[in-house]
Amino acid sequence: MKQLDEVKRYLNARKHIRQFAGEYAEKSGEDPKNVEQDILQAKKRNHISFAEYEWTGYYHLTPEQKKTISTLWTRMEFRKQFTDRRYIGMLMNKYIFSKVFGDFYGRWCMRASEADAKSLREMAKESGRVVYKPNCKGMGQGIRVLSARTEEEAKEALQYIQKSGGGIVEEYICQDDLLTSLNPNAVSVIRFYSASSPEGEFLFAPVLTVAHKNKISNGCKDALTAMVDIRTGEVLTDAVDQNSGEIYQAHPSTGMAFKGLKLNNWDKTIQMMRRALPLGRKISNIGWDVALTKEGPILVEANTIPGFMTAQYAGFGWITDGYGYQPLFDAVHGKSFEDDGRYERVVLKLE
Repeated sequence: MKQLDEVKRYLNARKHIRQFAGEYAEKSGEDPKNVEQDILQAKKRNHISFAEYEWTGYYHLTPEQKKTISTLWTRMEFRKQFTDRRYIGMLMNKYIFSKVFGDFYGRWCMRASEADAKSLREMAKESGRVVYKPNCKGMGQGIRVLSARTEEEAKEALQYIQKSGGGIVEEYICQDDLLTSLNPNAVSVIRFYSASSPEGEFLFAPVLTVAHKNKISNGCKDALTAMVDIRTGEVLTDAVDQNSGEIYQAHPSTGMAFKGLKLNNWDKTIQMMRRALPLGRKISNIGWDVALTKEGPILVEANTIPGFMTAQYAGFGWITDGYGYQPLFDAVHGKSFEDDGRYERVVLKLE
């Protein structure tokens, strides 16, 4: 019976691979049999998903480039080997995160259960708004920006917070003038990735993440994402919508171009990350979200299973000569990361 079930799973998997290969070939003009064989080889190598295969332009990569593509599966293997799971809660629980990383948090934060109308109004003094976040959800789920400037607004915000259960309430982040000009309706963030193992600690692939229509900037929702030069803070690319694949040279709401933007306080941002990352080194792979205010950078939150789409987007592959980020995770094979120059714009080794 067990053997029969395995045969059924294999046949079902092959059916889905063949179907995807046919659809991919129809869009790209390739031979579906060649695409199917390429996907099969890729799944043997790194268990690549269909979305990762298409997003990275995997079919058109050279054999050497294909070896460097990082997938969710390869990063999970990295985390299993080098993450101490006892520390994961300090990132997943947003209130605990605000305390552990309090030196970099830069804003008032309280448990939702402790909020009252008076404290909400006090918290909303500068912006007129507060932010409610569920304690342990990711991908922007459940986050609400609530008006609390007047007594009536504060009471309504409190009612919403009390109905929503556990979580945190925090001061709304007032971003700097540059990012306000890019999109005044939501706080934009810089997503950094980090990898920590016995082979070293690395900060890499900074991504500017800007909301399109929503009030929350989250790449998994409707946000537009562009790569940033880790050395200078200059935006290197146009922005891509991770859901539709559409490219935007400028933000559709303000007409402000992405490529060439020079983000403010970049040296301070890197200095902050140099100090913050060691506090999380027991967690081997983190996605850090940073906001830029007039006073400087602050941490928004951090994620233990961070999305990785923009970092390896085929359209941005020129930044690393078409090579992916798997060399940073090859510590699972006892290999140290060595940069031959192609990663200098996007990878920083921390000493």
